[in-house]
Amino acid sequence: MRKLSVLLTIFLMIQVFTSHAFATTTGEKDPLTLTKLVENMGEYEKKNISLVGTILGACGSGCKIWLGEGPYKEGNPVALVWAKDDAFKFKTNATGRKVELQGYAVGEYIDLCAIEKNEKKDGKKAATPSGQDKKDCKPPIKVEVAKKKEGVKQLKSITFFATSVNYLK
Repeated sequence: MRKLSVLLTIFLMIQVFTSHAFATTTGEKDPLTLTKLVENMGEYEKKNISLVGTILGACGSGCKIWLGEGPYKEGNPVALVWAKDDAFKFKTNATGRKVELQGYAVGEYIDLCAIEKNEKKDGKKAATPSGQDKKDCKPPIKVEVAKKKEGVKQLKSITFFATSVNYLK
């Protein structure tokens, strides 16, 4: 009887841990677009996601690409995509092709309130990243702030580390 209860306990623990491991995924069935990633960067940053977009350019050796949504227009979001751990090379002649990438995104942020404080301290107006007046420290792109006391931050750039690439079309 005791062996049976130990065996059932082990099976129960295996079931709990395996269901928890599968439940920690983002739950996204469809790949994200770059616009959706930018709008919800705080939700998806450093999580395994699927990202779809158009290759805007590639380096000569195929180690990185620029990704956007369709042909590039000024102001459109872009991401620099690296092959994680140089596990593969991107096609260097694939500019304009759609791709689906697996991997994770990391954002670089600008502290707008720190810029404003430096301007007040120096007594001169520094060039702001987006060219807008930062009187109220509100960023043009909604981003999730890690800690409220750190101030308001604007998403400056996205780097995506791809673990796999699938060329579409």
